Amino acid sequence: MKHIYLKSVIAGAAMLLSTTAATAAIPEHLYMVGPASPSLWVLDVAQEMTNEGEGVFSYRGNLYKGQLQFINEKNWDTGIRYVPEADGSWLTHAMEATIIGEVNSNRFWYVPEFATWEVKAFFADEGNSVMFTAQRIDDLSPMVVPMGGASGQWDSAFPNPACNIYPQEGTTDVFVWEGTMPAGERNQLKFIAYPTNWWEAEFYLPESVDEGKSYKTVKTGVKYPVKKGTNANGDNLDHYWGFAVEDCAPYRKYRATLNLTDMTIEFAGGEETYVPEQLYMVGTASPSLWNIEECQEMVNEGNGVFSYHGNLYNGELQFVDARDWGIAIRYVPEAGGWHIVNAQTATVIQEINSERKWWVPEYGNWDVEVRFTDEGRSVSVTAERAGDMLPQAIALGHAIGQWDCQWPTPSAYLQPKEDAENVFVWEGTLTPDLDGSGQDLRRHIKFIAYPKAWDQGCIFYVPESVDHNGNVKTVQVGDKLPLQQTTNGNGPLDWFWGFPAEECTPDKTYRITLNLNDNTVEFTDANGDPTGISDAAADGMKAAFIGDNLVVEGSASAIAVYDITGRRVAYSTNGELTVAGLPKGVYVVQCARNAVKVIK
Repeated sequence: MKHIYLKSVIAGAAMLLSTTAATAAIPEHLYMVGPASPSLWVLDVAQEMTNEGEGVFSYRGNLYKGQLQFINEKNWDTGIRYVPEADGSWLTHAMEATIIGEVNSNRFWYVPEFATWEVKAFFADEGNSVMFTAQRIDDLSPMVVPMGGASGQWDSAFPNPACNIYPQEGTTDVFVWEGTMPAGERNQLKFIAYPTNWWEAEFYLPESVDEGKSYKTVKTGVKYPVKKGTNANGDNLDHYWGFAVEDCAPYRKYRATLNLTDMTIEFAGGEETYVPEQLYMVGTASPSLWNIEECQEMVNEGNGVFSYHGNLYNGELQFVDARDWGIAIRYVPEAGGWHIVNAQTATVIQEINSERKWWVPEYGNWDVEVRFTDEGRSVSVTAERAGDMLPQAIALGHAIGQWDCQWPTPSAYLQPKEDAENVFVWEGTLTPDLDGSGQDLRRHIKFIAYPKAWDQGCIFYVPESVDHNGNVKTVQVGDKLPLQQTTNGNGPLDWFWGFPAEECTPDKTYRITLNLNDNTVEFTDANGDPTGISDAAADGMKAAFIGDNLVVEGSASAIAVYDITGRRVAYSTNGELTVAGLPKGVYVVQCARNAVKVIK
């Protein structure tokens, strides 16, 4: 475990020397994580402290009773955590504690009380000295957390921080929740005052429930009384408000207004219609397969029309409105397995957690359109095969740690070379491919044309000949070698290109260019220019680091950021992304089919 001992800035405190050669530094950012923080353990939304300059960070707001850490970046593997040497030291005594900086630390501060707190961190001596102070200011600031089927949250101790609800503007005790109500059991909605274990939590519940039931059936336009329940008082905490099944549909949105002054709740909506802002494709027929977090976004043409022009594979397909299985509404045929070529005659339904799918009968380049009409009440799908599949390439082998030709990771797709049709580029460092005995296997890389089971017509791009270990063509920088296209039963599938082990060092970055025009593979040194992708604008897309943000102009679709090894290091569903945790270096930014080089 890497750690840095930090000197206390308190007069008279002992200096502790580092047991490693690590050097401390004043962080650019400081975050709070743990059960005591508003973000709990969700690092992506970790509560950031205010950087006041000159090594001073501050936070004023809610803290819960429990464990707390301070971390300098949103990365569990590399972030330095500033923690007490004596694990479990009370935050109220932080000024007296000896503080260490550790990566992957299991030490914590302990917050003794739910309250509003003022916390400060003081870094000095170029980061080798740090002190924390903490003071209870007031009771907890008002907030509630929705629980139940409507929110998808069932754990009172660790709900999604993004779902926290704060008072309406101008009030301190009026909270508004909006969303859809799932059909089925009516354990749809209740609230807790703040995240904590259920036996410690304060619940906001129906004052009464239907006879013999655990829920109160509600209607819009009616106010219902609310009671506060706790385990200590022997209250039944498993009660909910819920709508009748016939009132629940994915396109119906409801609004619940919880008023803690008069202890009432009122529901509105139900007749509202729904047209999604984004639409995505997911499934074995889509370029992203079943990777919901990276699923293929369709183009929003406006007026409820979404389109896609590109590759689809033979297999299953769904249209979804969110990159989250828990909340995504899926637009699917009422008769599951409907051929997408006949989609215009199908009845399209909207379901959460649906098992129904469209069926794409053939690999190819497809034109697909999803159209919402009647304010979202009606949905239609049309699809037409426009031609053969557009060329693409996916890497397999030790270089990328990817061996599954049917379910490759999205980051395994090669980048199209700018202004060169049918030419693709892979870049990265290589690690020696050795077996347990030290044998040099060299199975660094080969390619496939698209995801498909190896024995069901998957097209492989492999060397024409081999000279090492029975299945490897040994290569060196400057080589331009022929490739062959093979399929199961028509040539070797398990051949690779590879460098000798001594050529695989962390300081060497290689560029591999796959040219499907002349069926060649070229190997070059990428250390001079770590990417084969121009930093010029691509089709009007521009990308640049501005402070701690990566801003992509020319597109509002999803963006992905890759380092020079091809590893995805950041992702966003819109054109702006916080990248404070990324080290300086060269990155490739991909948006739709465009890719540009950006230097941080």
